[in-house]
Amino acid sequence: MKEELNELYAELDAVKSSTLEYLPEYGYSPKEEIIQLIEEDIHELEEELEGISFDYEEDELEEERRLLCQSQGLSRGC
Repeated sequence: MKEELNELYAELDAVKSSTLEYLPEYGYSPKEEIIQLIEEDIHELEEELEGISFDYEEDELEEERRLLCQSQGLSRGC
């Protein structure tokens, strides 16, 4: 999730630094609309991250996920 958040911040910076009013990579949507949508996504993701219990370290959590998938006969990409 942190990686996704970092990607959103990078995307937001790229959109803000664009000199175009309508962005072709977003279907020629207005720049301000795209900024607003990205900021909403960032806000939602930050709220979700705040709601996660940090009883586990990131490595421990990943190990738990891996073991759960393994016990169910699934790949880690589950």
